[in-house]
Amino acid sequence: MNKRSEKIIDRLDAPEIFCDGALAISFRQDMLRFTLYSDRVDAEERANINRVVVGQLALPSAGFVDLYNQMTAVMARLTQAGKVREVEKLQQQPS
Repeated sequence: MNKRSEKIIDRLDAPEIFCDGALAISFRQDMLRFTLYSDRVDAEERANINRVVVGQLALPSAGFVDLYNQMTAVMARLTQAGKVREVEKLQQQPS
C-alpha cells in the first residue's frame, strides 16, 4: 500500500486567536462548535469584567477526536511535569 505523506504549509499570515476559555460547545449537523471568549475589564467600571466572544471554532467529529487525543497527550505531559494534578474521583455513595 502506497501511503502519501501530507505536507504541512505554515502560513505566517494566519491569525492568532487568544481566548480565556470556551463559552459554549455544541454538536450540531455533525460539527462541534466552540464559542471562544476573552475576559475584558470594563473601562468605565474597573470592577466589572466582561466575557467577550473572540472567535468561533467549528470542527468535524474526526477533527475533534484528533484534537482530543492531542490534548490528552499534553495533559499527561503537564501532569508528569507537576503543572496540573488529576481531579480526585468522587466516592460513590452506597445505595
